[in-house]
Amino acid sequence: MQRLYPSALIISTLALTACGSDDDNDNITAVLPEPAASTQIRVIHASSDAPMVNVTANGSALLTDVDYSQSSGLLSVDSASYAITVDAKLPGNETLTVLETTLDAEADMEYTAVAVGSVADNTLDLALIENATADIAADYARVQVLHGTVGVGEVDVYVTGVDADISMMSPTLSLDYMGYTDQIELAAGEYQIRITAADQKAVVYDSGNVSLMSQTDYLLTAITNVWSGSSPVALLAALPEGQVLIQDKDAGADLRVVHAVADAPAVDVFLDGSMTPAVDMLAFRQVTGFLNVPEGDHTVTVAADADNSVVVIDAAEVTLEQGMSYSAFAVGSLTDSDISPLVVMESPRRIATAAKLNVAHTSYSAGNVDIYLTATDDISDATPALSDVPFMATSGALSITAGDYVVSVTPHDSKTVAIGPLPVSLMAGGLYSVAAVDNMGGGVPLGVILMDDFVAK
Repeated sequence: MQRLYPSALIISTLALTACGSDDDNDNITAVLPEPAASTQIRVIHASSDAPMVNVTANGSALLTDVDYSQSSGLLSVDSASYAITVDAKLPGNETLTVLETTLDAEADMEYTAVAVGSVADNTLDLALIENATADIAADYARVQVLHGTVGVGEVDVYVTGVDADISMMSPTLSLDYMGYTDQIELAAGEYQIRITAADQKAVVYDSGNVSLMSQTDYLLTAITNVWSGSSPVALLAALPEGQVLIQDKDAGADLRVVHAVADAPAVDVFLDGSMTPAVDMLAFRQVTGFLNVPEGDHTVTVAADADNSVVVIDAAEVTLEQGMSYSAFAVGSLTDSDISPLVVMESPRRIATAAKLNVAHTSYSAGNVDIYLTATDDISDATPALSDVPFMATSGALSITAGDYVVSVTPHDSKTVAIGPLPVSLMAGGLYSVAAVDNMGGGVPLGVILMDDFVAK
C-alpha cells in the first residue's frame, strides 16, 4: 500500500509580554504595527530533462537546488508583486535563466508554479495554479490534479475504490496537457488512481492502493516517468510540506549485470534460487540490458555457465527499491577465490544541459587510482577529476559539459597512464558509463568496459 502522509508541521509561537512599572500608575497602550498580509507560494520541478534549478523572487533567493520531482512545499511570503526567475544549474557552477514570470500575490491565496515541458524540445513552460486558502472539512481530504506529462495528450483519470472495475465506468475526470481541475474534497480513505488515454480503457498507469489522509491537501501532478517500469507517467503528490512520488504499482526495479572478473569464464546468473538463469552465458566484459525485477529482497547466485555446480557468488542478498535502477558487477578474482557482487544505484534520467558520466573502479589488480578527464592526452599539469579512487568505488553520476575529452587512469599520485588515453565524445542529454577492469585472464594491461551511450546504436 502506498500511503500519503504529510510531513510533520513545525509551529513556532511568538509570545509578546507587556511589563508595567510600579512607579507609574498611568495606563500605557502599546500600538503594534498591523501584521503584513501574507500569501503562500509553492514551486514544483516537473520538467524531466531539466537540471536542478534555483528560484529567485525580486532578485532574492527563494529556493536553491530544486531537482526533478521535488516540491518546495507552501512558503509564506508577504502579499506583493514578485518577479520570479528560474535558473538552471549547469556544470561548472554556471547558471542559465530558463523561465521568467511576474506573480501578483494576493492575501489569503495559494499559488503553485509548476515547471513543465522539455528543455531539449524548447517547450519549457510554467503552469500557474491559484487557490483561495480554505479549511478542509473533517474526515475529508482535498485533491487537485494537473496533467504535466509533456508529449502525452488528453487522458482520462479514474479515482475509485480499490480494485473497482472501470470497464463500464465513466472517468472521474479528463485532462489535456497543462490542464488542471478545481480542488475536490474526497472522504478520507483508501483509493486507486488509474490513467488511460482519452476514451480508452487500457490502463497506462495504476497507483495501486493509496491512502488519502483526513484534512490533508494534495496536488497530484502527472509527470514523465524516468524511473523503472513501462508506464509513461508517475504521480507526484505535493503536500503543504514536501512531496510523495507515487509510481505505477508494477514499476518494480531495473537491474543489469556486468561481468568484470577477468580470470573467470562465462557465467549464468540466477535470482531467488531459481533453477532457470535470469542471465545465460555472460562472458567477461559483457553487460546485460536492464531486466525488470519485482521490488524487495532478492538473492543473486552466479555460477559457471559450463558447470552450474561451480558457484562463485552464492545467494548474495540484495534489496531493490521500487522505481530504482541498478548495475550489479561481479568483481574480484577466481584464482584468489575472491569474487563478490558490487551493486550500484544508477541515475537513468537524461539532462538536456549536460552529459552524465559514471565511473566504476572494478580492476582487481589495480590499486587506488586517479582518473583524468582532459581536453588532450597531456596530463602532465592536469588535476585528476577523481583522486585516490579505491577498488569497488564508483563516482555516481557526474554532470559534465558536453564536448570531446580524453580519459586517462593512473596509479594514485602518478602520471603513468595505466588505462587510456581514451578519447570520448560526451553529448548533452547523454548517459555514459565506464568501468576499469583487468586484462583478459587478469593483470595488465588494464582495460575498460563501456556502457550506455558509449555503445548505443
